[in-house]
Amino acid sequence: MNKYRKAQRQKHRKDKNIMKLLTWDINNSIIAFTTTRLDGFSKGSYQGLNLAFNVNDDHETVLKNRIKLSEYLHTDLYHMISPTQTHSTNFLEVTKKDGGKGMFSLEDAFYNYDGLYTKDSDVYLISYHADCIPVLIYAEDKQIIGAIHSGWKGTVLQIVDKFIKHLIQKEAVNPDDIYAYIGPSLEQRNFEARDDIINLVKQMSFDTSNFYIKKDKDSYLLDGKGLVQQQLLINGVKKEHITISPYCTIDNNDLFYSYRLNKLCGRNITAIMRKK
Repeated sequence: MNKYRKAQRQKHRKDKNIMKLLTWDINNSIIAFTTTRLDGFSKGSYQGLNLAFNVNDDHETVLKNRIKLSEYLHTDLYHMISPTQTHSTNFLEVTKKDGGKGMFSLEDAFYNYDGLYTKDSDVYLISYHADCIPVLIYAEDKQIIGAIHSGWKGTVLQIVDKFIKHLIQKEAVNPDDIYAYIGPSLEQRNFEARDDIINLVKQMSFDTSNFYIKKDKDSYLLDGKGLVQQQLLINGVKKEHITISPYCTIDNNDLFYSYRLNKLCGRNITAIMRKK
C-alpha cells in the first residue's frame, strides 16, 4: 500500500492534456459528473481514461488513471469508494470510513453491489458503465447522495425503484426533495433487444408498452433511459427534478466506452460527492 500512497502524491506534469468531465450542476452542495475517455494513460482498446480494474487493462495503468482523476478533483483515492458491480439489485449504505475501498485493487471492494449511498460529505461514490445506465441521486432534505449502476438486467429488475423506495421508507426521504441524474448510456435508437429481454420488460411493475418499439421480426428498440425515469416518477420524484443526459455511448464513442461496439473496452465512471 505504501507504493500507492507514494504514487498518489506524484504529479503528472508532463501530460498537458486537459481532462474533460460532463458535470451535473444541480446544486452547489454537490459535485457530480461523468468522465469521458479523453486523456488518461490506457492504450489500445482501452485508449484513454479507463477507470476499471476488471476489464483486463494493465492494473498499474488504471491506477495511474484513477490518481490523475483524483488530482484533477483536488482529492485522493481515500476519499472515493468503488464497488464491484454484478448487475444485481443490491445496494449499500457506506460512510467516509469506507473511503479507499476498491480504489487500489478489487480485493477490498464491496462485492456484488450496484448501488451505494451515504449521509457523509467529502467522499465520492462511483458507478462504472460502458452502455449501461449510471444514475445519481441527491436527496436534499436528508443530505443523502447515491450512485447506481443500472444495466439492462438492473433496469428490468428495477434497482432504481428499489433504491428510491428504500430511501423513502427507511431513510424518511421526501420524494419531493429527490433529484436524479440519468447519465450517458444507450439511446433507444441504438438499444436493440430481442424477445428474451422484452419479455422481462413486460413483467415490470408498471406499464412498459411505451418503452419499446418493433424494429423487425426478431428485435425491438428499447428505451432504457425512459424505463429508469419511470421508476423515479412512480415513486414521486418530480419530472423537473430529473436530468437525462442526451449522450449516447455508441453515437459518442469518441467520448465514451461502448461494450456493444467493442467488448474489449474500458469503463467510464459517473460519480457524486457532497461538499463539507
